Amino acid sequence: MMDNSKKNKRPIIEFEEKKYIFSVRSIILFAIGAPVSAYLIYLFFDSELNFWLHEIVVKQTVLFLNLFFDMGASTGYVGEYYWEFIVPGRPPIGFGTFCTGVQAICVFAGIIIFTPHSHDSATNEDVIWRKAKALIVSSVIFYVVNIIRMLIQIYLYYIGYDWDDIHVSISAASSFIAAIIVLLLHKWIPEFIISIIYTGTLISQQVKKLRGIPIESKDNLELKSKKKS
Repeated sequence: MMDNSKKNKRPIIEFEEKKYIFSVRSIILFAIGAPVSAYLIYLFFDSELNFWLHEIVVKQTVLFLNLFFDMGASTGYVGEYYWEFIVPGRPPIGFGTFCTGVQAICVFAGIIIFTPHSHDSATNEDVIWRKAKALIVSSVIFYVVNIIRMLIQIYLYYIGYDWDDIHVSISAASSFIAAIIVLLLHKWIPEFIISIIYTGTLISQQVKKLRGIPIESKDNLELKSKKKS
């Protein structure tokens, strides 16, 4: 019998002795579902129902501020579902959902959840476990890094730096953690990067088809990556 991937001239990408074959539907679902789900997850955490997360993050941050820097910092509850940092000798700092770092977790949760699964059964066998592991580890990393970011910012604010200067610069610098998460995704969910390459290959095939260029069997792409000994 003819291999279905060959019949449809569907690309096959081989990486570390595994085959990756994706449907167009799964790629479209990934492109739409990842950003939409990330936004919806953020709205869920931004609702009053989940403002308990604000209290946890604020109080943990203050605990470590006083433990490491002996600042005498405290928390303030100013109105319904609204917290602030009280720093001795400085105006209070308001705290919102964005300060929890949950938005970064939401983005990567959307990517991880909707990353396409390969149609190869052997490759797809443990994908749920790999996704779960990537989601848990990336979320923990973002949470810890966000606490560290706030510790640095509030301490610098305490010793006299302008809040607007340190808030923007340190928040931007902490974004390099996203690169580490991408590396983790490539280790545990290579489908993420490979599906992007796969999409480019499918588009290339369609362009050739529209231009009347024959799609030969060799265009049924195989990208091989051998394990290093």
